[in-house]
Amino acid sequence: MAIYQALGAGPVSFVDENLNQQELPLSAVFFTANGLDASSSPLNTAANQAVITALLQQMAAQGYLAPGSQPLSPPTLEFTAAQAGPMGNTISIVVSNPSPSLGTVDIEVTATEVYSDLAPGALAAALGTSAATATGLVYFVSGSGNMPAAGSKTIPAGFEVAFLEAADATATAFTVAATNQSDAADAEKVTVAVAPASGASPTTFDLTVSWSATATGVTLASLLTTNPFAYVVTITGQSGPLPAAGTVTLQGGAAASGSTPAVAASASLLAGS
Repeated sequence: MAIYQALGAGPVSFVDENLNQQELPLSAVFFTANGLDASSSPLNTAANQAVITALLQQMAAQGYLAPGSQPLSPPTLEFTAAQAGPMGNTISIVVSNPSPSLGTVDIEVTATEVYSDLAPGALAAALGTSAATATGLVYFVSGSGNMPAAGSKTIPAGFEVAFLEAADATATAFTVAATNQSDAADAEKVTVAVAPASGASPTTFDLTVSWSATATGVTLASLLTTNPFAYVVTITGQSGPLPAAGTVTLQGGAAASGSTPAVAASASLLAGS
């Protein structure tokens, strides 16, 4: 669905519900298949919406507003994995509660990495042994080579978390560390879970590493200036009409191959107008 930036002589002036003069920038006004859209502006409140809609329609009818010649691409925001490689393909963006009257949405970003049927001695190869060689949210620090006990832990303030052995609760089976240590609060949102295979004496286990954060009632413009998900994704693009509720998953992440560097996964939030 094509979306075009509104073009005109300047901002749209109007008097709000409190009888204050306001100026709606044209950067927040778009021509869509459903008509003129200013849902990305915080000025487009429930009290102001009727006035803004009528004013925009009148200005367009009189030729003071016109659509640009090229459709926006992307029409809203582009999310790109902060870490290049295939694990970026596990990041999902969930959009809920879009409010055209307020110009806000709720957004949850979740990364879930699953390493299946691991032998204790395979952890280093699966996770990498440093931040530079890490394949995902955590990397391998050290280990005894023995089976870990089942459990789930979050990354503590020191950026490292240890799991005990299944056969000896006084011994450490392995230790992993957060790959991204730029923000302690965000690193502490990383959860590491161990699930040994079934049977009396399992020799392999599944390791699930996840991270999640939610921002409620945010405008698209605010995400471009203050990214609450910077631990796992970067956000670029332009603040267009609000996206529809739904889920998108980042795609296209690939490991380095020969002289070809690793590729970061990405996805666009498409406008719902």
